[in-house]
Amino acid sequence: MKYLGLGYYNRRAVEALGPDGLAAVMRQCEPHMAAIAALPQLELHAGLAERTRQILRTGKVVKVIDGPYAEAKEVVGAVLLIEADSFDEAVRIAQLHPTTQVPAGEALGWRMEVHPVHFLNGASLPTEEGQASKAA
Repeated sequence: MKYLGLGYYNRRAVEALGPDGLAAVMRQCEPHMAAIAALPQLELHAGLAERTRQILRTGKVVKVIDGPYAEAKEVVGAVLLIEADSFDEAVRIAQLHPTTQVPAGEALGWRMEVHPVHFLNGASLPTEEGQASKAA
């Protein structure tokens, strides 16, 4: 089964840290990044730049809006795609990410969410929830 991990940070806290402070924190991330990258269950680990474009439909018009967005307190900074036998295993793997391992991350609003993936590249995927409903 596949799971998506989303790592968040507090944009204002990171900005207040400044470039040198952020570089020092990121150096603390390196051993954790190497450890999680070595796991065979990790299919993707991407760090995202803050620059973004939002694409949304309003009526019959698709709009593209440049970001970052001042009102957004939290920003997604990392994405993980994990292949695991269970949600609990995916959570254990995601906990190895710097968002939860680097103590300085707490003050920067770092956190990780894990979501079961039920659809990928045009195909439905098995989930624990789907398997439980079939067994019932």
